[in-house]
Amino acid sequence: MAKPEAALAKRVKDNLSGCHITRLESRVGLGIPDMLIAFKAPSKFAMLELKVVSAGRMVRLSPHQVSFHARHAELGCPTFILVDWKAKGELRLYANNQAISLAVSGWIEEPCWSSDSKAVSWDMLRHEMVRLR
Repeated sequence: MAKPEAALAKRVKDNLSGCHITRLESRVGLGIPDMLIAFKAPSKFAMLELKVVSAGRMVRLSPHQVSFHARHAELGCPTFILVDWKAKGELRLYANNQAISLAVSGWIEEPCWSSDSKAVSWDMLRHEMVRLR
């Protein structure tokens, strides 16, 4: 994970309560998201890919990442992409079924949740991830 994404990972881990977060570092399975999140209630798992966009409107998702999210969307398995849009000052959450259009359209793709990046409601983010599973 690149340094800006490592900082976002720390921010998520420090602020997202009501769950247990494991950071995944895998060179074996290409496209595997950055975090495995276990929610206390209801006890379920989700995976979270982290992306930081410093300039422009495009999210750099590898073909392996897009494929991972698309395949898991077909199976009904919860995976998400959390994008920190530095230029817009916004944190945006996308569901796995949005991975292809996010990779193609970038900022134009409507998120399932968003927040001002300086005043994040972490409880609302957790609520959305639980709701969308």
